[in-house]
Amino acid sequence: MLETSEKSDLTPLQRAQGLLSERKSHEALQIVNQVLRATPGSWSAHMRMARIREWLGQFDKAVEALDRAGELGAPATAVRESKRRIDTTQALVEKAKSALNQGTAELALEDLQAARKMRSSGIVELHLARALRATGDIGQALELIDGFLAERPRHSLAIRLRTEIGKDLPLPAPGHAKTRETRKKAAASEAKPSRQKKPVSDFDSMLAERIAKIEAALPERARPERMAELRKHIRWIKGQAEKIEDRNWANDVVYAKAAYFLNAPTPKPAIDNYDSDLIAKSVEYGYIIWPRRIRAYIRHGKVLDIGCGFGAFGNGFLVAGAADYVGIDPKMPLDSSAVKNKRKRIKADLGITPRDIMRKCPNIRLINGVVEDLGASEQFDVVALHNVTEHLANIREIIPDIRKLLKPGGRLIYHHHNFYCWNGHHQAPNQPQNYTPGVAEQDRMADWNHIIAAPDMPADHYVNAGLNHIRLNEIKAATERHYALEIWKEIDSPAAVTKRLNHSVLAKIQNFDPTLTKRDLTVNAVLCVATPK
Repeated sequence: MLETSEKSDLTPLQRAQGLLSERKSHEALQIVNQVLRATPGSWSAHMRMARIREWLGQFDKAVEALDRAGELGAPATAVRESKRRIDTTQALVEKAKSALNQGTAELALEDLQAARKMRSSGIVELHLARALRATGDIGQALELIDGFLAERPRHSLAIRLRTEIGKDLPLPAPGHAKTRETRKKAAASEAKPSRQKKPVSDFDSMLAERIAKIEAALPERARPERMAELRKHIRWIKGQAEKIEDRNWANDVVYAKAAYFLNAPTPKPAIDNYDSDLIAKSVEYGYIIWPRRIRAYIRHGKVLDIGCGFGAFGNGFLVAGAADYVGIDPKMPLDSSAVKNKRKRIKADLGITPRDIMRKCPNIRLINGVVEDLGASEQFDVVALHNVTEHLANIREIIPDIRKLLKPGGRLIYHHHNFYCWNGHHQAPNQPQNYTPGVAEQDRMADWNHIIAAPDMPADHYVNAGLNHIRLNEIKAATERHYALEIWKEIDSPAAVTKRLNHSVLAKIQNFDPTLTKRDLTVNAVLCVATPK
């Protein structure tokens, strides 16, 4: 009785969602059609209709439903993201179908797994079953196609595929005739070991072994006969996506190497750009942390990193899934191996120069120069600035100018360090525990004193010449004038900082500038993701 009562409390759209999750798409479709006949102005119903059409592989109808939902008042961001996902899924499916027809099932498998990871659908699973069968994974192919046929039993392609998979199943031994069901179970059981959770230590050992085999084969990568072996190990790594993603691979060398192959668009560029030592240094010096944080936006895209510093971020972006990386900075020496160890905040030796990085990793391009040095027509999926916006004197002009560097649907992503926070001066002390009271230069900077001291400092002092003093509301407004904000995340200073903003310190700062708020002083940084209007 309780279950019946709970179900009766669901709205029709909630019931439709539940049915879709149970793979009863046509029943869900009937409910949503009933809702739309009764309330044609319901944008929620049109959004649900789009989801069902997407599941069925009716991508054009899904986009039509999203357009209608947008006209009726659905959140623009939700509509835009759904349309972007559908466009990407449709492109991946069409690309995979072409690859299957051309006999390159491994490439199709990668595209379909990427599509399924974004959001699975029946049509994706149908073609994924085709790719799995073609690459020899009969157990998983059978599981997917049987699930598809349970929902759509008359689908002609699915019926043909199920028949072909049935022929691929091993024949029973003499005297042990098996029914179709027992053959299905046997095939499924063969696939289960790779899907069962193993002890972490066992998985770590297996992962390290696979990567070692890849590294052993790489010196001979020019030989075509080695590619199948390499792809086999890469495919295994991609099949362990959940276990790898569960780990913070920005902090673990083995998992960073695995993430590199997991996130790579296809095996060939992964092999061509792989450098074991460079990945290890990227982990050690903290150059994967930022790319990992924004990996959802850079995956398989072309990235421009403005103000890239010493050029060490490039490999981190490839580990996080970028297809191509261009780093540009007027102060980057192409023949020096000196970098900043971001974990320890000290200068260090990367052991390789930017010029050598480009030679070893053909999908990384590093430019000692400014944005104007790029080709006039060159565009990117993402333009990223990490702790750069606070240094740009003409930031208000640069933000709108970045639009011409973005492909349609591209994103501007920046991490902005707030000048008005405790360590916004970029000088010593950078943390309260490093503050030595009584040291004149530190006293002038600590506890927000840099805000008061800046006007009296020389114009060429770093606090004035190297930082633009833009306020949070100003940079947000400058961005919103030209972009739609997807994310505006204000990151508070740690408790060790905020507790120092007592009544007397706050009064001192506001006596100097009454327009400064507590928010201005306690927000350490902002993460912004935006698309051009």
